[in-house]
Parts: sequence; structure tokens; C-alpha cells
Amino acid sequence: MKIALIGTHGTGKTTLAHDLVSSLSKEGYNADMLKEVVRDIPPNLPVNERLTKESAEWIMYTQYARELELERLGQILICDRSVMDAYVYYRNKFNYDLVMEEFAKEKTKTYKRIFKVPINKMELREDSFRSTNKDFQKSIDEKFYEVLRNLEVPYNEYKDLETALKIIKEDYASLKQI
Repeated sequence: MKIALIGTHGTGKTTLAHDLVSSLSKEGYNADMLKEVVRDIPPNLPVNERLTKESAEWIMYTQYARELELERLGQILICDRSVMDAYVYYRNKFNYDLVMEEFAKEKTKTYKRIFKVPINKMELREDSFRSTNKDFQKSIDEKFYEVLRNLEVPYNEYKDLETALKIIKEDYASLKQI
């Protein structure tokens, strides 16, 4: 069972992914995490405001390949980002691409649950990788809602850890009954 945490950078998705895996593991679930692949991108492929089409493609296809590698290892795979994230960043800069959109739309169906993590009040921290431009962060967040709506992707707005855990455990229980 794959769970995706999606949203713009700097919203706490990585911390949330760690918290979910830790909490699930403490309760006896076999849970694992797929970290965001963008941090492994080759140095010649720019990200953030300088994103290129090649960068977005690398991120999207690498994300899916790593999900395939890990999804069978644990009962629950928490993905810090998804193929949809790469597509949203792409759409924010380049607009429409039929191949990328169809790939993102199709592969998004492989997640049992998607949690959209909203922007929080915390300041963006300089980490020498992600953008600290609040306007860029806000534009990506708005693009997420637009793309999710246009592609009719079902998702849950992330509220808190306990609610997310409850939903994930219910989803897992329903799968075990099949």
C-alpha cells in the first residue's frame, strides 16, 4: 500500500513521513519511507525556479522507479512526494505536456491515499537546496490545487498526524479484508 505526501517545498512533508513511519512501526505495522528523489538529482539538472524540462522528467521517472523498487518491501510505503509533485512543478513553469500529464495521471492511481500538505506558518529554512522564495512556494501550492482539480485526483487535505494515522490504518485494514 502506497501513501503519497504531496505539496510545495517547505511544508514539513519529510518530517511528517518520518513521524508516520515511526508511529506505524511502533504499532506493529511494517512501514517504510521513500525520501524525496529530487535531492539525488544530477548536479547538471537545475531545480526550483530554474527547473528544466529534463530536470522535471528525471524527477518524475526516478520517483516512480524508486517506488517500484520499494513498494513490495514493506506493507505500507510512505512516499515523501509523488509523481504528481514533479508534474506540478513542471506545470508551474512550462504549462502543459500531454505525455507527462498522462504519466502523472496514470501513476497517481497507484497510491492508496494522497495527503496534500498545506503551507504552514513556518519560515522556509535555507538548506542550500530548496528555494526560500515565498512567492515561488505559494505559486507551487496554488498550482497543486489547480492540477489536482483539473485532473480530478482524489486527495485528503492533511490536518494532523493522528487523523492521517487513523485513515492509513483504516485503508490498510480494508485491504487486508480483500
